[in-house]
Amino acid sequence: MSNFVIHGIYILILLFALTQTRFFSQTTDQLIRAHTPTHNFIMADSKPFPVTVHPYTSKVFRNAALYELGSSSARNTLLFVGGLGDGPHTVPYIRTVAAKIEAAEDLNYSVFEIRIRSSFSGFGWNSLANDVEDISAAVKYLRSIGKEKVVLMGHSTGSQDSIEYTNYEKYHNEPVDGFIIQGSVSDREGLPIDKGKENVDKLVAIATDMIKSGRGDDAVPKSQLPVELDPWPITAYRLHSLAGVGGDDDYFSSDLPDERVAEIWGRVKQPILVVPSEKDQFVPPTVDFEKLLAKWKSFGPAISDLSGLIPEANHTVDPPSSREWLADRVVRFLRGLSK
Repeated sequence: MSNFVIHGIYILILLFALTQTRFFSQTTDQLIRAHTPTHNFIMADSKPFPVTVHPYTSKVFRNAALYELGSSSARNTLLFVGGLGDGPHTVPYIRTVAAKIEAAEDLNYSVFEIRIRSSFSGFGWNSLANDVEDISAAVKYLRSIGKEKVVLMGHSTGSQDSIEYTNYEKYHNEPVDGFIIQGSVSDREGLPIDKGKENVDKLVAIATDMIKSGRGDDAVPKSQLPVELDPWPITAYRLHSLAGVGGDDDYFSSDLPDERVAEIWGRVKQPILVVPSEKDQFVPPTVDFEKLLAKWKSFGPAISDLSGLIPEANHTVDPPSSREWLADRVVRFLRGLSK
């Protein structure tokens, strides 16, 4: 085959790859989760950055890997978990956090990003319980390579993962030394902002009927969905978990009864930093997040005094000044764990 033909084929493949990448980027912004990141990338986000890949053994996840930002000789770890549709390297602000942590030499931390079964398009076929199992396997690996402190940080649904992870009695999972949650908003309250309450009610009704008929683990047929969703499958269980009252993902709704709030935050025994975004576009205007955070604090003695709303931040903390504020709070929180 001539070099001309080979070069022509290469160009066609490259164009196809670019087209698919653009399609993936567009569909990612249309995830079922109402507060799925709508990235407004700045130039700094598109620059190459190095990571160290750590393959590790997981009995439930084939070819598991962790991706380390920072010095591999660091004694301590910040383990970062993204939200629905996220995976390693899809939440740019964590690189700002990682840089700030590495610059604080007294901390001796590096950042690890994790790929789990629910990463990227896998969220619809999985659950918080699966996430806990995958995260626990990663923590076990980190301990095996000598990491002293492991702090779990979650963005968006990663926040639900972090709260679910505190249920050691249920899961017998590997313990961690602290938690950080950012973008901890309610799917149930956020979905109607994007999809409309009537449409969400229909979604929940479809999922409920399927669960009652024993088909909770089946994918909801796209033909039955009243709103246009991604071509990625989602089970009736996960749909109800996200959008239904009392679903397994329903940790942060503003209308949860006090006894449920007390149960959630009373279970958190390790220090936890709670840093919601001040201008999160997926928080209904009827919700006063300052008051909601104060309520959580009243039931959660483990919540750090450093907790607070990230100034000017949207859900994914896009403004550079907001990222710097978040990174500074994370460093101060981690420094406090060392005392």
